[in-house]
Amino acid sequence: MYRIVWGVTLLVGLKLFAVGAWYKEPQQISKGPKDTFFPSFVILKIGVFSNSGDLALAPTISESKISSHCDTAISSIAWVTHRLSENETLKPEAGKNLGNSLKKLLSQTCFTAVELDIEPLKEATPWLATFLKSVRETLPEKIKLRLAVPVLSPRSLEGNFWTLRDGVQAMAWVDGLDVMAYDSGAKDSFEFSEIFKNTFFFVMELIKQTPGKDIIVGLPAYQDKTKLHKLDAENLTTVLQTLKPFTPFQIKPLCNGEIKLAYYAGWTLTKKDQETHKKIEEWTHDTCKKAS
Repeated sequence: MYRIVWGVTLLVGLKLFAVGAWYKEPQQISKGPKDTFFPSFVILKIGVFSNSGDLALAPTISESKISSHCDTAISSIAWVTHRLSENETLKPEAGKNLGNSLKKLLSQTCFTAVELDIEPLKEATPWLATFLKSVRETLPEKIKLRLAVPVLSPRSLEGNFWTLRDGVQAMAWVDGLDVMAYDSGAKDSFEFSEIFKNTFFFVMELIKQTPGKDIIVGLPAYQDKTKLHKLDAENLTTVLQTLKPFTPFQIKPLCNGEIKLAYYAGWTLTKKDQETHKKIEEWTHDTCKKAS
């Protein structure tokens, strides 16, 4: 998946800035003491869907587990995945089929949105528009449709980035984007800082152009290594240092909830990541107070 990661309580006073986390199992969601990471919203893996749009629940999920999860009253997004084979496309009929399955499963639950994590998506291709339209038209109005996308950047590196044009097109097709600001292939922290800064600037501009929609920015806080993820390049410390020069006016969309932050491995945050998360939260709180 385009790893994406989030967490923690709504800020006292503002009650708008929010941080969440992706989870593969309901039992991973923290219910611990105040000094542990606790999400203000969750993205919970519900299942996978086939090329024809048939939905299969994840091994750790059942309708009863969905119901018991909803008893926690945490704002929740259903995370549904599909792995594209080479040259594969998804048809509108598959979108309608998937939408009907999600409607049946989620209509009477606490879930307010569905995130489709379709990989690999190298661009905002035309077949994706018609597929997403079919899903959107079939879902109940109360359930928003979101799309997970790679990091957005003016740079053009095949497989690592979406162009800014891709981001604009995709935002027109769904109710919100979940931008994975990691797995960029950055060689060092300086390069990742530039990528993250460019992505954050563009996300804020995209929000201005699309009233009523929101964007979740996934932050790098997982310990496994991939070909596109270097722990010493992509990490929360670099994210914090990149955010600090932003002015209160610039981060207003973050303060009012139009942009949210998220951690992919919210259930495995290291002690250092938990400490850095608190610093990010404190900086955002203080900066948002100046913007209000």
